[in-house]
Amino acid sequence: MSAAPLAPAEALQVRTARREVAPGEDFSFEVALTANPAAPLSSLELTFPGFTTTAPATPLSAGGMSIGGHLSQPGFHAFAVSALRNGHRVAGRDYFIVRDTPSVKVEHEAGYYVFLGCGDYPIITGRETHPLAGWTLAQWKELVTWMGANGMNRLWTLVNGYTLAYPSQRYPALRDRFARNASENFLGELIDHAHGCGVQVWLMLTTDGHARDFSRARPEAARHDESGQPCAQFGLALEHPLTRRYIFDVLDEVLELYPTADGVAVHPTESDPDRFNPASFAAYRAETGRELRGETKDVRRAWHNRAFARFMVEFSARCHRHNPALGLVMANCWWQDDHVALNHAELPPALRIAVWHYAWENETVQPWPIYRWVEAFGASRVLYLPTSQSYLYPTDPARVMDRHIGTDRLVSTVAALGVRDTMYFAGWDILPDAARWCDAALVRHPTAALLGGLPARRALVPRLYADYLGARASALSAGT
Repeated sequence: MSAAPLAPAEALQVRTARREVAPGEDFSFEVALTANPAAPLSSLELTFPGFTTTAPATPLSAGGMSIGGHLSQPGFHAFAVSALRNGHRVAGRDYFIVRDTPSVKVEHEAGYYVFLGCGDYPIITGRETHPLAGWTLAQWKELVTWMGANGMNRLWTLVNGYTLAYPSQRYPALRDRFARNASENFLGELIDHAHGCGVQVWLMLTTDGHARDFSRARPEAARHDESGQPCAQFGLALEHPLTRRYIFDVLDEVLELYPTADGVAVHPTESDPDRFNPASFAAYRAETGRELRGETKDVRRAWHNRAFARFMVEFSARCHRHNPALGLVMANCWWQDDHVALNHAELPPALRIAVWHYAWENETVQPWPIYRWVEAFGASRVLYLPTSQSYLYPTDPARVMDRHIGTDRLVSTVAALGVRDTMYFAGWDILPDAARWCDAALVRHPTAALLGGLPARRALVPRLYADYLGARASALSAGT
């Protein structure tokens, strides 16, 4: 039996041989006192929405109690359990995953966003490379085969960033020396294999940010702050001709190398978009007759949003000259969130928006930016990007359940807005099957999606924060 150490030392722990089960399949698990697993327990109380017991809880001769039953609804199923030990009550919590049957049709996008090269990994960890950069084609094929069999039908691959994770001919000095795809160039074969598994592969491209090696090679294109120094996170001046040539050269190269890619996802700069470069000053003066340096920050920020949106019109047109069927997505960044209406007016109509939000640790409902993006663009043009278990995953075992419940709350929130397309940011690692099943269960079957109408889903969201298990029990009851 494998232990699941999800509780403090004086609480109950759950022991189970397997955490993933099929719909309606009988399974059992044991609960025992963490500090003394051999201690006798009595008067067990189980709060397990959706669980049907097949027999009363049974005391074990070695201590603890055994519980058996089944779950019918696919997805992530959390529960709480308590029992008496020497007259005082101890408690614990855990979860099970009910996997989809292979015949279930996938009706929305779900998958992973990963780095083929270093991306911006060095600034986060201080190390130049990461596990996924060194993955072989066989490892990637194994992943997409698993994804296709488990309802994860999208893979976004970052092909640039600080370095270029493909064998660039126009910028050979910028090739990522640790990225296996840069030396072996297997992404095209992976795309073809993924298509055979029912998985689309999209190319993710940074634009005027995270351009470390290019900005070092061509410092005249680097974005300058108000004091004239290069800005943080290796930003580029969008108006500089070298910046635009670099962005479009990379776009042309990857679409020529990988013509069967299904779409392009775009990552704007994450650093402050303010740029005090001569080319930017000249562009603003030509457009407005005013001086950019003399404007307020709000006015400058609005212009940077408009400039990037207009750039995306040109970028999108260039993508569609390569392949008119390419899907297009732009990930929002913080400096765009206060200018949603402006972006709606200026961005290409076919472009969808992927909204990031990682705060699974929130304990109350938050008015995060996806509300604004959905209101302006409509739910069909919006995707959600939470984090997978392989990124910012809590190392404290007591917080593991918080992460899973928090992710369900977040994905339920977007489901209540009508958004069901969800791409996990995994970045630089992919965890084993058991963790991926949990990822798949959370995004494919959030609690709010159990309810049929958006008003009912919206009413459920605050209840998921106030009383998660109670709200889930109500949703399961209403959805059956």
